[in-house]
Amino acid sequence: MEERGLSNEANRLMVFKEIAEALNEANDVSAAMEAILPKLGEALGLKTAWAFRYDACRKSFVEVGASKLPPALACCNEQPLRTGWCECQERFVHGNLNEAVNIVRCSRLRDAQGDTFDLRFHASIPLCSKDEPLGILNVAAPGRTVFTAEALSFLETVGQQVAVAVDRARILQSERARASSLHKLASVASAWTLHAAPKKLLQQAVEAFVEAFHYPACGIVTMLGTEGDNQDIEVISVAECSDSAQAHAYVYETAEIDKALSSVLLAEAKSVVSMPLPLTHFHVRMESPLAHAFDWVDEEVLQTFAWHLAAAYVNAQLYAQGMHDAHWRERRRIAADLHDAVSQRLFSAQLLLRTATTQMPGIEQSEAVTHTLARVTTLLAESQAEMRDLIRTLRPLAEGATLLQALRKRVRTLEMQTDVRILLDAPDELAHEPNAKLRAALLAIADEALHNAFKHAAATTIVVAVRLDGLRLSLQIQDDGIGFVQVRAQRGLGLRTMAERAESVGARMNLSCTPGVGTSVCVDALLMDGDT
Repeated sequence: MEERGLSNEANRLMVFKEIAEALNEANDVSAAMEAILPKLGEALGLKTAWAFRYDACRKSFVEVGASKLPPALACCNEQPLRTGWCECQERFVHGNLNEAVNIVRCSRLRDAQGDTFDLRFHASIPLCSKDEPLGILNVAAPGRTVFTAEALSFLETVGQQVAVAVDRARILQSERARASSLHKLASVASAWTLHAAPKKLLQQAVEAFVEAFHYPACGIVTMLGTEGDNQDIEVISVAECSDSAQAHAYVYETAEIDKALSSVLLAEAKSVVSMPLPLTHFHVRMESPLAHAFDWVDEEVLQTFAWHLAAAYVNAQLYAQGMHDAHWRERRRIAADLHDAVSQRLFSAQLLLRTATTQMPGIEQSEAVTHTLARVTTLLAESQAEMRDLIRTLRPLAEGATLLQALRKRVRTLEMQTDVRILLDAPDELAHEPNAKLRAALLAIADEALHNAFKHAAATTIVVAVRLDGLRLSLQIQDDGIGFVQVRAQRGLGLRTMAERAESVGARMNLSCTPGVGTSVCVDALLMDGDT
């Protein structure tokens, strides 16, 4: 085994000067390798050089730069360098590569398939700047030669110069990536549909974010229950990227997996970054199947995304509230027209029919005429009652009335009008009150369910139950009536209307019934922003 030393002692300072000048213009690791190799070739007869840049935050080698690689290492976009394990990386990550050393019988060169230019050994030089580990510089020459102590000392000095260039390139690359990401994010945010429903906007936003940045998964979540280890996380919206660029970002992963890490968006997540969505009770969350996948740039991009989305979400809420107010104004107008026109005419028709009936005893009447008059009287009374229900449905709640207050008022009113026993099973008050739109939908569903129970179920007892678990609100109307065949009943307008009302506010309605036993209508809803 031969030793390789400096070829010209007198030119050492000149070589340092020329390398420093060449490195001044290097803006990435590959450029640095291209800059130093000709000078090292003159001084040490070297034929190839490659370097790994280490990301301390990700705890992985994230970039490879090379010059004059043999075909066995250069093939497939330098894939033999970008995958697998080698001794120099093992020493580096365990803090055992503190000086330039000879790596005899390099495992990467040994296992490479193809022409290696007769490269067998190489020198590995740690790259550090201000005691921060930056990477590894490897240099090699053909044959069975190792470097002398003097040559290794010379390479350490060169490594210090390369470290400065690599650090400068890293900072420049990070700033460029940051600027590019923020510019891209501004373009993504400008494409959001601000007139979409708030929940739909959240889904649009995370889909656009993942598509633009190729993160493995991003979602909007909310915390349910009390804070602590047992707190449940519910996903509001989520988007995944199957061709994430992060899947090819690492050369050699050394990180230990956090066993306590919870996977919410992915089947298995090894990296998670989450932060509150400002002005809301939501969190925006990113996950990756790779360990230490996110750095400070990713966190800053996510934070900026969160602020953009929060502003858009608040605007969407204001727009939705404006449309909601406009709908209520129109409903009040329609309710007033129905009350002043149709309802009054029905009442007048009832009065005229009563007058006509009282004037007819002196006239001989057939049984058919009497039956017809009674039937008309019943139809007018039912129409008047249905018109009152319709007007009450169209009118908004009294200002300041809560869901429970409105339900108690309905129960008291119905108890005075029927012999059916009605029970309200609910707490004294709710910790979180649903917003006006959800409250109106729940009351309309309750009205329809109670109406069906009175009109069709022949029930003796009806229970109206309200439960609040965290932000999950449930309303159930259950009777002990005769039940019905569900398939036939679902064809009816009333049940379709209840299901549509639930869907319009993002709630789920479940209908269960057993002939001869009774019927249950249950609505589950997640309270959103704007709920107190």
